[in-house]
Amino acid sequence: MKELTKIFKENKHDIKRYIFTVIKQIKIKDLNNDLTNELFKTFSSLKGVYIVDNNFNQITPLCTRTKIDKTRINTVRKTLSENIKLDNDDEYISSAYISSLDGNPTITATKRISDDKIMTFDFNLSKLLSDLKYINNENFFNFMSKFIYGSIGYSLSLFSLVLILYAIYNFIYHSYVGDIAIFELIFKSIIALTLGLAVFDLAKNLLEHEVVYKERFSESHGSTKLLEKFLISIIIALSIEALMTVFKIALTDYKDILYAVYLIVAVSIMIISLSLFNKNNKNAT
Repeated sequence: MKELTKIFKENKHDIKRYIFTVIKQIKIKDLNNDLTNELFKTFSSLKGVYIVDNNFNQITPLCTRTKIDKTRINTVRKTLSENIKLDNDDEYISSAYISSLDGNPTITATKRISDDKIMTFDFNLSKLLSDLKYINNENFFNFMSKFIYGSIGYSLSLFSLVLILYAIYNFIYHSYVGDIAIFELIFKSIIALTLGLAVFDLAKNLLEHEVVYKERFSESHGSTKLLEKFLISIIIALSIEALMTVFKIALTDYKDILYAVYLIVAVSIMIISLSLFNKNNKNAT
C-alpha cells in the first residue's frame, strides 16, 4: 500500500488527465447498461460507478462488473461530501485509500455530468497503475508473496499444534506407565509446550502482518511490529525455560546453577535490547 500510494502521488496529475480524457470521449448523459458496459470495457481497473446529486445523495444503484447494488440509493455519501472539491473543470480525484467493500487500495474519480448530477468512479489502484505501466506484475507478486508467507505461517501453526499435542500425550502416557520421574516428565512437557507457544506466536504474527491484514500496515510499521512481537515471544519462552532450569538444578546439583545464571543473563540482555530498540524506533518516528 505504501509503495502504491507513493507512485500514485508522484504521477497523480498524469493519472487524472488520463482518466478524465478517456471519460470525456465517452458521451455520458445518464447511467444505463450500455454506458456501464462501455466504461467497464474501457477501464479494466474500474470497480464501480454511480451517480449522486449536488447534496451527494446517491440517486442510482452502484454498478459493478458482477452486480447492481441498490442498497445505498437515497443515502448521503458522507465521505464524498466531506472530501470532494470539484475543480474548474468540474472534476476531482481522491487520494488513495483502502476500500471498505473489498479491502483493496482504491481511488475515486468524480465528474459533473449535468447541473444536478455528479458521476463517481471507483478504481482499483494497483490494477490502474499496472494498466498505465507504472508497476509491473504487482498483483502476481502480491499473490506469490501472500502464498509463500501463508504456506510458511500455516505450516508453523501445524508444527506448533504437533508440539502441544506431543507434550500432552507424552505427559499422559508416561504418567500412566510410570517409567519417568514425575518432575522430569513435567519438565520435558513444559519445554515442548513453551516451544509450541513460541512457534505458534511466530506463525500468528507472520500471518497477521504478511497475509491477513497486510494492507492495513505500512511496510516499516509491519516489519517493526513483527520483529518486536517475535522477540517478546522468544523472551517469554526463554524466561520459562530459565525458571524450569533453576528448579531442576535445585533438586539435583547446585554446581550446575551457573548454566541457569547464563540463561537468565541472556534473557535480561534481550529485554534491554528490546527496550533500546523500541526507544530508538519511537525517537525515529
